[in-house]
Amino acid sequence: MTSPSPDRNMDENKERRLRLRKNVLDEIISSEESYIKQLDMLLNGFVRPVRDKNTIPKHSFSAIFGDIEPLYSLNIVLHDELQKSENVGSAFLKIAPYLKLYSTYAHDYELATRSLQALRKSNKAFEAFVSQQERLPHISRKLEALLIVPIQRVPRYRLLLTELIAHTDQTEEEYTILNAALKQVEAVAHHINEQIREQENVQRMIRIQRSLAQGNPKIITPGRRLIKEGSLRKVSADSESAHHRYFILFNDMLLYCRVRSPGSEINHKGSLICNCVLPLRHCKAEAVVGDGLFRVTCRDECLLLCSDTAEEGKQWVETINAAVEQLEANFRTLRKESSSRRPIRKRQLHQKDSLMRKFHQKKLTLTDQNTCLPNAFEVQVLRSENIDSHSPRQNPTSKSPRVIKLPKWPESCSGSPSFTYSPRKLLAFMSPSSPNSSPVHEVQTVTLKREGWLYFLASIVGDYF
Repeated sequence: MTSPSPDRNMDENKERRLRLRKNVLDEIISSEESYIKQLDMLLNGFVRPVRDKNTIPKHSFSAIFGDIEPLYSLNIVLHDELQKSENVGSAFLKIAPYLKLYSTYAHDYELATRSLQALRKSNKAFEAFVSQQERLPHISRKLEALLIVPIQRVPRYRLLLTELIAHTDQTEEEYTILNAALKQVEAVAHHINEQIREQENVQRMIRIQRSLAQGNPKIITPGRRLIKEGSLRKVSADSESAHHRYFILFNDMLLYCRVRSPGSEINHKGSLICNCVLPLRHCKAEAVVGDGLFRVTCRDECLLLCSDTAEEGKQWVETINAAVEQLEANFRTLRKESSSRRPIRKRQLHQKDSLMRKFHQKKLTLTDQNTCLPNAFEVQVLRSENIDSHSPRQNPTSKSPRVIKLPKWPESCSGSPSFTYSPRKLLAFMSPSSPNSSPVHEVQTVTLKREGWLYFLASIVGDYF
């Protein structure tokens, strides 16, 4: 029996590749037509009727349906390009810059679904309309199911283009164009995935904030991300007992909390009591001899922790140290205020929160134009240089603590106090004296509102913590 000739094998492989490539091309066209049909269903079945009838407020309409029409127009253009062009890569390259619309849609998707759920509960007319439209024979879809379709489209493009490239000869010109198109689609797909992960991260942080007793500490702040969370056993100082604690690792701090009721769900409101906040920049994790045993140190705080398995303990050590390294890299270019703080214990945490609440409660709208005469109190500045070192009557080499007279706001006054000060003394208070600085002898009058002193006190407390 003679074996097939090499030429025959090459022809068979080429025919098979061309057949598979044609199948992928057909699937790209057919899936695009199906997708446009679903967008048309969403547009004509829900978006336009709701807009024409003014069933819901404009801001709610924009939040839920604002990006549907631009996406529909974009995909009509892509479908036309695919129909008239033999080169699929060129069609995708033409519309690639506009695929960023999908990133916007992905970013707003979580808000859209929450707004839709709230409206269906609060607006009976809107709920009746949506339910009626969902039952129509040519729709037969839930509105929520149609809204998620655009989220799934760009990852689908990536899979189809990857498969098409696999069945395209590398010597063909289209191979290079397809790879360029795939690169752009992958960038958009990656951005969409990042947007979805970011939204999920924010939602989880909101749930954790709700779980913290009395809302302490405040964890929702720009730039903060949740990295890892889980239950660990904290070994006591005498090493005779271990207590279950819930640890939450962010990109700038580490929290460990006590669960209010053992065995209860941590997502319940007030179920976590924060025991300590550790600024991550000063943290270090290292494995200790023993399965799942590791140590976390933060300045004068030292926690001996134990996980259920050695692998879990290793993951915690690696994740904490990686987060510290990343924070150090960020710190070299942008100093974070939270990175300079010391560990905060539970009692200190409540004291700080109480002071800040009083600070916000005491903000007043000052309408009384009467001037109050302030009493004076002294602030000792822990710098050794003399405040009036330029004066010829004093020894320039003498070093004594500087004392600045600042006005004390009387509780009985509601106006703005006026007082005189020397600009030179104020500058000396803010920065060390310089032998080359020119003397300033004028005396000026300034007016400070009460909020200014409250901010001053709050800044002192903030620096302490």
